[in-house]
Amino acid sequence: MDRPLGKLQSLMPSLTSSRYFTNSTTSRSDTPSSSRPRAVRRPQKSTALSAVASKRHRATHSSANSTSQSTPGWAQSDILTSISRPTTASGRKSRTTNASSVLGIGEANTIVCAVCEARGVSPSVGIAFVNTSIGEAVLSQICDNQSYVKTLHKIRINWPSRIVCLAQGTKSTSLTPLLRSMFADIPIDETDRSFWSESNGLGYIDRLAFESDIQPIQVAIQGKYYAVSALAAAMSQIEHQFSITFAPHSLRLRYQPSDDTMMIDISAIQSLEIVQNSHSTKSKDSLYGLLNNCATPMGNRMLRSNILQPPTLYESFMAPRYEAVEELTVNQEMFLEIRKTTDQGNVLVNGTPPMANLSQLITIPVISAISQAEQQINQVLMIKSFLEAAKELHVAMNPATAPLLVKIRELCSFEKIAAMLQKITLVLESDVAYTKSALDLRNQRTFAVRSGISGVLDVSRQAYKELTEEIHHYVEQINEKYSVVATLKFDNGRKYWLKLSISDYNRVDPPGLFINVAKKRGAIECQTLDLVKLNMRLSDTSNEVVFRSDAIIEQLIAGLQADASHLFKMCESVGLMDMLASFAQISTTRDYVRPDITNRLALKSARHPILDKILAEQFVPNDYFATEQHCFHIVTGFNMGGKSTYIRAIALLQIMAQVGCFVPAEYASFSVVHNIFTRISLDDNIEAGLSSFSVEMRDMAFILRNVDQQSMVIIDELGRGTSTRDGLAIAIAMAEALIQSKAFVWFATHFLDLARVLTNRPGVLNLHLASDCAISEDGVPHVTMLYKTERGPEREEQDYGINLAKAIGLPQTIIRTAEEFVRASRLRKEANKQNSEAERLQRRRQLILGLHEALKQARVDGAEDALPGYLKQLQHEFVTQMAAIEDGN
Repeated sequence: MDRPLGKLQSLMPSLTSSRYFTNSTTSRSDTPSSSRPRAVRRPQKSTALSAVASKRHRATHSSANSTSQSTPGWAQSDILTSISRPTTASGRKSRTTNASSVLGIGEANTIVCAVCEARGVSPSVGIAFVNTSIGEAVLSQICDNQSYVKTLHKIRINWPSRIVCLAQGTKSTSLTPLLRSMFADIPIDETDRSFWSESNGLGYIDRLAFESDIQPIQVAIQGKYYAVSALAAAMSQIEHQFSITFAPHSLRLRYQPSDDTMMIDISAIQSLEIVQNSHSTKSKDSLYGLLNNCATPMGNRMLRSNILQPPTLYESFMAPRYEAVEELTVNQEMFLEIRKTTDQGNVLVNGTPPMANLSQLITIPVISAISQAEQQINQVLMIKSFLEAAKELHVAMNPATAPLLVKIRELCSFEKIAAMLQKITLVLESDVAYTKSALDLRNQRTFAVRSGISGVLDVSRQAYKELTEEIHHYVEQINEKYSVVATLKFDNGRKYWLKLSISDYNRVDPPGLFINVAKKRGAIECQTLDLVKLNMRLSDTSNEVVFRSDAIIEQLIAGLQADASHLFKMCESVGLMDMLASFAQISTTRDYVRPDITNRLALKSARHPILDKILAEQFVPNDYFATEQHCFHIVTGFNMGGKSTYIRAIALLQIMAQVGCFVPAEYASFSVVHNIFTRISLDDNIEAGLSSFSVEMRDMAFILRNVDQQSMVIIDELGRGTSTRDGLAIAIAMAEALIQSKAFVWFATHFLDLARVLTNRPGVLNLHLASDCAISEDGVPHVTMLYKTERGPEREEQDYGINLAKAIGLPQTIIRTAEEFVRASRLRKEANKQNSEAERLQRRRQLILGLHEALKQARVDGAEDALPGYLKQLQHEFVTQMAAIEDGN
């Protein structure tokens, strides 16, 4: 597919200009160039969507502090450490926080994790996560390294409430001690080998998985002995520890390959503010807060899961989501109807999302109680409300043509919903619904089952009705007898109670009539002894109604369990639809564009997504370009010039693109990334006895051990925690290793010598954040930050550190001494500078490689009518630069 050369030419570097965009056909993705979609400019902001955005601007997010590691011997305090950037190196108080706070885990789910390790040089680790709160089990088998990086990351992301390991016996293993040190806040149990049985695991799959899922799961787990054994151990632990079993063929069970998602280490999650804001956990200024316009708990959960583990499969995940989001941004009428139905479907039971209510239908507690009987009736009422909302969603999605939207619509089809609703309406009254009011909910439970099904139940409900009328009549008698205005109230704790003014309370005779008296907000809350007795009679009657209703509800639940598979799929579909609608809303209101997935990273006028929302039009956009020939970017510039913002933005944009959202830019092209690593903070770890430099070296060791060609690395000012000489030497050595890895690296630094030493290395691109420095009449420098990247390192003669010292008013004697030292140092460097033939050869080679890359890209994406002029321009620039090299300039 030909792209107009005019747009492409603006993204390709002029060989002499400050633009640094070049082109490459080097493959970094399994996505063929011919199949990538065309970038689409989004329409202007619409008033309808803007109104929705202003009405629904909310999110749950946060940040805390944690640094990842990979050496088994390190304690937990070595890994979970604060990384917020301080203003000074002294007086800091190190703070340890756990990963659950870093990840902003809001839902109190019960998750049991079983970990089973193979013995060998490169260990295979089987993991099973069973979430009893939402009725889901996920199996994985990971081919990990000796430091268990992938295993630990997966456990951190899910943050279970209990971990089960195989008892070590006579042969010791390093995994269990490492888990105990890293997850000290989580109970870790060791169980006998008899619980880790593959045959038992296969039996659980045959007995509990949805019937439609059994065969696909069996195919996926072939040869996955350790994952299946871990499932057996987790299910045994749930049955013995929590006294919970699952109904047959009612558990949402799936196998999740470990290579289909991006790995973002905990340090990156915190420092990039992916889930939480690093300064305030209540702030919405994080990536999750920006994208979270979801109306349902299922959408919130799916969004959080996706931004923590973005998919890496283009055809299966990214492309269908792009098409769905694009259709939602264009068809605004359908978008608003979907938003309306998802808002109506956001019904909660005690703050629990619908999928969690489904799990209550499939779990079978060993001990029965009145509270469980009440909860079961609540679950059925919740399912009824959810199905009615799903019918409206199906109608709202009728115009949808994108394949993903069509699939969601089919899962919410009238036929499947009607069959389930029919089962419910045969047992429940048609007008019964779930409510949040305690009294209304009790009344709904009491009269939920249709009259005529059970004669004894109808008699009990009549008694309940008569007792309720008696309580109201009793309150009327009190008001008439004592000339007061007592209002009847209800809550789950006290049941019925009275509220009256203080003056009415003081004139009641005898004063001991009221008991359980409490003064709140200028009024008296109380009861009488007779009212307490009536409450007890009414509670006994209500319990009898619930128990008699429960027998009927049990039969209804047994019928609904056959539809559990489809109910779970509907919940996931509604959550996915909600997330896509959230993407469409932010993409339209903020004027985002659809990204291409190609073999290069190229962004035109890209914006930091979080700061773009805060600063709006004041934010200065920048360009990005990376291929295998330009993979290592050295970014220099003034303090406060925007280096950190520039390098962090690209990682956030990469995550947005891979979860299926549009991005803030004029044009965007990404290659698929499988790992994101960051080294940004300057914090020590007092608890572990590590200085800031020790923490920095530990984190860099982790990155260097795990980085590969499909990684993105963000490094901010490496080596500043030690002497300048040692810091520069270590920074150069680590930069060389990162260049060899072929990963996409953005390396912000104040070491100008590092930029000069590596300037002619293949793959290195020098950039700096531009600024203007003017001298006033009184000799005081005024520095203006332009926040715009330009090619080449910062010029040493600008002396921005000294200029900044002048601007803040340091004494002139100190300034003059510093200037003399800088001048002498610069003269020594010039005297030692050699214009060697080796240096000229390296510069020639770099120039030829750049020309070759530009020609290849022009052949792929160039338009024939504009190609001759572009080639002439390239020829002129090449000849000019080659002549400059030969002349020694």
